[in-house]
Parts: sequence; C-alpha cells; structure tokens
Amino acid sequence: MSAIPTHDDFRDGFPFMGGRPWLDLLNTTPMTETGPRDLLGEPQSMAAWLVAAGLGEADAPESFFEINGLRQTLRSAFDLLRQGKPLPEASISAINRLLVPATERYKLQRGDQGYALMAVSDRGVGAASRIALDFARFVCDHEPARLKHCANHDCVMVFYDRGRNNTRRWCTMSTCGNRDKVARFRARKSQ
Repeated sequence: MSAIPTHDDFRDGFPFMGGRPWLDLLNTTPMTETGPRDLLGEPQSMAAWLVAAGLGEADAPESFFEINGLRQTLRSAFDLLRQGKPLPEASISAINRLLVPATERYKLQRGDQGYALMAVSDRGVGAASRIALDFARFVCDHEPARLKHCANHDCVMVFYDRGRNNTRRWCTMSTCGNRDKVARFRARKSQ
C-alpha cells in the first residue's frame, strides 16, 4: 500500500481498508484515546456507512440490529479463521439465515432465439445478507492465513493481505505504518 492515503482507505469518515465488505464492517469499531468507538452506534451512522460501502440504503429499521449482530458473529469468525479453527455451528447457522434471501434466483425467459435461464438481480436483498454472502464467498475462496490484525498494538483494524509475499503489516501505511517509521526514527535519533 502506498504511503499516501488512497480514496479507498477512508470514505465519508469511515475506514475501508479491510479489502472486503465483511472486513470493513469489523473495522467500524476503531480504537480511540478513550477506548473503542462504535461508528455504527446509531441508525443514521449505519445508513451513512452502508452508502459509503456501496451496499445501498438501510433497508429497514431491523437491519440496524441485524448488521450489528452480524458484526459480532463475523468478529468471532475472523479470530477463529486466523487460528485455523473451524467455525461453530451457531456461526454457520447465523450466516445461513442471512444467506436465504441472498441465494441466486432464476427465471425462465423466452426470447427470439428460444429460452434462457436468467439470474434474477439481488436488488431488494438486505445489506446484512450481502455482507454475509461476501463472508461466505471469502471462506470458500480465500486463504484465511492472509487475514491479519494491524501490527500497531494500539490499532484494532483488520485486513486481508493480497500481496504476493503476504508481508503486509499495517492497516494503512499512511497511518499506522508511518507512525511506526516515525517512532523508530525518533528512537534512533535519541540514541
């Protein structure tokens, strides 16, 4: 990652450095000087995050509670995946409940050249279901060993390391990486 913040690192005041929507959801509880801060603590802030994340508008008041519950499930899943441990049945069931509306639907359509089976759009599927689907696809297709916590011990951000060498250490080089470099430089200068 470059030393200059990219437009993808932060949008509308929210961090988007996880590399996947489900990881970005986990990053909505950053650590501040006074402790963890829930960026999605109010329905309005969650609605703003959903728009910034490209997940659309909040579809119903219950999605506020649904997404917060999903965030807790995914936080536990993140830690288990990093440790190479299996997900508990309760977590899988919670994800599967959200996947029901997200499953692809098809319709048969007649055209000039005959019939075609067309996938129905996922418009109308709730944000929690889209995030759960992103997680399910991740678990099936990606390497859990590339899931990481930021190396800054004061940072709680998580990300998926897409680098060839799997050596990314920081949530962003422009914040935590730069802070580490400055601290090491100052330590060398004071010696």
